Amino acid sequence: MKKTLAFIAILSILSLQSCASQGGANSNQTLNLDVSGTWTLIHIDESSGTTIEEGFPNKKPTLTLEAISKKLTGNTGCNQMFGSFTTNQNHISFSGIGSTKMYCDGVKENEYLTLLNSVKSYKILNDQLIFMDEEGNELLKYSK
Repeated sequence: MKKTLAFIAILSILSLQSCASQGGANSNQTLNLDVSGTWTLIHIDESSGTTIEEGFPNKKPTLTLEAISKKLTGNTGCNQMFGSFTTNQNHISFSGIGSTKMYCDGVKENEYLTLLNSVKSYKILNDQLIFMDEEGNELLKYSK
């Protein structure tokens, strides 16, 4: 009888522990899914030497993030870009970012890509995706 009760108690503890770890994974997955979609750049850190209007006179950069496949696509205001990303809670990092190489006069593509590669964290506030550096300074802001 005591062995049966001990066995049931151990099974109960393992079941509860399994549910708790699944809950953490689901909440992290939900957070990652929040970044999914196509985002249009609405603000760029002006210390980069440019504004949206000056740096991207014909077309604003867009960024499409697919949380499940961890792929990014979009445009730089001129060229198509692609790459991958990882998230962990509110931290995000990009890797393998590449782009086509069409020439576009007056577009601040390099400044944009430099800022994108400097991103360390993100937050979503009022349907805006905000990318920040290590110190929490806002670098890029997007809307859907």
